[in-house]
This record gives sequence, C-alpha cells and structure tokens, in this order.
Amino acid sequence: MMKQRPYRGSGCLQERLSDEICRRRDQDRDVRSRDEKRRQRAQNLAGKAINAMADHSASRIEQSVRKHDLLDGPREFRSLRRDR
Repeated sequence: MMKQRPYRGSGCLQERLSDEICRRRDQDRDVRSRDEKRRQRAQNLAGKAINAMADHSASRIEQSVRKHDLLDGPREFRSLRRDR
C-alpha cells in the first residue's frame, strides 16, 4: 500500500483529482441537459410553425406525413445529421 502525501495544502493529490473529475463530470452533464432542452424547444417551435402553415384540405394522415418529412429533412441528408 502506497503512503499518501499531502499535496499543497489540505487533502491528498488523489482526493483533489477526484474532486476535480467529479466537478467536470457534473458540468458536462449540465451542458448536455441544456443542449437537450434547446433541441426540444427548437423542435416544438418548428412543429408549431409547420402546423400554422399546414394545408387543411389534406387528410390528417397526409398532414402528419408532410410534417414528419419537414422535421426529418431530405432522406439524402438524414444520415449526416449530428443529432440522429
């Protein structure tokens, strides 16, 4: 078993590194959560805008298909999207 030495102040180096790793992990989690909220909000706004411009003479199924195609984008580019 290795003897732990204090590292510049209170606590050992291992404890300080562990605290720093945990802090950074929590920050990364917060950033991902914030990005997910932004993505969800953008998707909701796009859906509302598409609903406002919908062709009401088309059937509900046709409207749904059109909205889905608009939100997903062209088939050729779907595989290149970062969020998919």
